[in-house]
Amino acid sequence: MRHDDCAAFEQLYKRHSRVVHRVSPAEDPVGDGDDLVQDVFIRALRRLWRRLISTAIQILGVGVLPVLAVAQTARPLPPSFEFSSTASSRCIPVELVANGLVLMQGRVNGHQGWFILDNASQGFMVDAEYARQNSLEISERATARGAGTSPIDAGVVHDVRIGLEGVDLTHRNLVVIPLKAIEPVIGHTVNGIIGSRLFDDLTVVVDYERPCVSIYKPDQYHPTGKETVFPVRIDSHGFPFLDAAIILPGMPAVRGNFLIDGGANTFADIYKVFSVAHGIPPRGMKLLDEPGTSTGGRTESREGRADRIDLGPYSIRNPPITFGEDTEGLMAATDYAGLIGAEFLERFTVVFDNPHKHIVLTPNRRYPQVAAYDESGLRIRADPPDFRRFVVTRIVPGSAAAMAGIMPGDVITSIAGRPAPDLTLTELRELLRAPNGRYTLGIRRSDRRFRLQIRLRALI
Repeated sequence: MRHDDCAAFEQLYKRHSRVVHRVSPAEDPVGDGDDLVQDVFIRALRRLWRRLISTAIQILGVGVLPVLAVAQTARPLPPSFEFSSTASSRCIPVELVANGLVLMQGRVNGHQGWFILDNASQGFMVDAEYARQNSLEISERATARGAGTSPIDAGVVHDVRIGLEGVDLTHRNLVVIPLKAIEPVIGHTVNGIIGSRLFDDLTVVVDYERPCVSIYKPDQYHPTGKETVFPVRIDSHGFPFLDAAIILPGMPAVRGNFLIDGGANTFADIYKVFSVAHGIPPRGMKLLDEPGTSTGGRTESREGRADRIDLGPYSIRNPPITFGEDTEGLMAATDYAGLIGAEFLERFTVVFDNPHKHIVLTPNRRYPQVAAYDESGLRIRADPPDFRRFVVTRIVPGSAAAMAGIMPGDVITSIAGRPAPDLTLTELRELLRAPNGRYTLGIRRSDRRFRLQIRLRALI
């Protein structure tokens, strides 16, 4: 869920400064360096993690120029791919967590791990601890320092083989950064991110209903004719954009160009510049403020329900959407309206066909379902190693959780008679989205154990 904050994550990323440096093609002569650390780190982590926590922490430029010095002496082999048998790898099993994020198993130089599949994160990334444990050789390093005193180390691993079921991506570069802070937020192991470079050369089909992912050579994917094909604009980073309409209460449709972002666990985000230009959200719209902090001070987003999101012939009714309040940085982008995220996409089978500049949608059984939103006011993390210990990190003022007397630091030991270890964090959050649900929660507070009744009610 978008709002679940993690204290460790917040403390880690409060350190970053507000300087954004983008890398020119001359600084990345190999191409598959993916602009290496700056743009990868900023675009991927700032965009992804901002939606996974209630504190809208700004993950901004980290001043890591030394990492970008790609060696000029020995040019590596160009990136490529190899299928194990045919020209496709069909229906690779995946897991869905945290409102539509896709997690798949893969290998880096033969070492197994769990990776978020994210079409709108540039390149490939691995966690620093995973790189250390598996002896991945970091050939460029930099220390990133922001407004705080503690550094964050970043680096690059060259010429690796990334293995997915049935297909290997060869001669690839990896950005190495700390990723462990994301795990308690989504309740799952995360060893890396498979980003846009997978989508550059291959056609990727995400079947959210089964759930599984299929990967094809572009000339080997053949639609059935029952799908809806959308032409998309592919930007210089390999990210797809298309036009959509947001219909808000009491207003005509507001149309804009949106990033299609499978790595953002939200229905839609509307950026500040676009909101101001179109006079939205309208006065009187019920909104939930989500305060946060950044190196530059306090930041906020507001969340409410739209009447509809329209994308071609498809409409999602009453979806929760986020209005960004940032006035600088990536979330204040001026060249597009915002993003359409995984909560929208998981109602379809989605074909990301970047080589042909298309996205193809086929509704699944979730398409007509009611768009749910947290009704508890609980912001929860799941502690490693098994992510079955659920700790309350924050309570939304005036929410059902506040009325029930739940407090930050409480550990949820059961819900409706089900022991917490029997649930994943995603399953727990699904229960807390049930309209007007009533539950008995088992609570541990310090050395006390007791039960509380919670009656869910709409926050937006």
